[in-house]
Amino acid sequence: MNFSEFEQLLNAKKNLHPIWFELPSDSAATEEDITEAQNDLALRLPVEYRQFLLKHGGGYFALGIVYSLDRDSDFNLARINRQHPLIGKCHLLFSENGCGDFYGFRIEKNQCLAEVCFFDHETQAWQQTGYPELFSFLAEVALSI
Repeated sequence: MNFSEFEQLLNAKKNLHPIWFELPSDSAATEEDITEAQNDLALRLPVEYRQFLLKHGGGYFALGIVYSLDRDSDFNLARINRQHPLIGKCHLLFSENGCGDFYGFRIEKNQCLAEVCFFDHETQAWQQTGYPELFSFLAEVALSI
């Protein structure tokens, strides 16, 4: 799913279910915020995640949570990844399900891959999800019942 398709879906969901968007979201990132975060984390974020951060910020997002670059947020990307160094050793955590499990992007040669992976806290293992990128993940996890 590309950014334009995601935005169309998002607008349709906002019209159908405005209550999903009542919780406050984190502030949108700037290009400078993204550059600073990438330097701080010593990696490159996936294109789709950068697009999302610039437009929507993160935090509470419909029926899900997306980590943001907002320094004052409980969902700050860098802070959460520093709190879980063993889980995120080869993955960048970008979301959670509220049950101790995480979603992340696998890191190869300081580049986050677009595909979404899932960390199961019970098995302490990462697994594939079938979501090729962030927008497909959000369409199914945050924008559907």
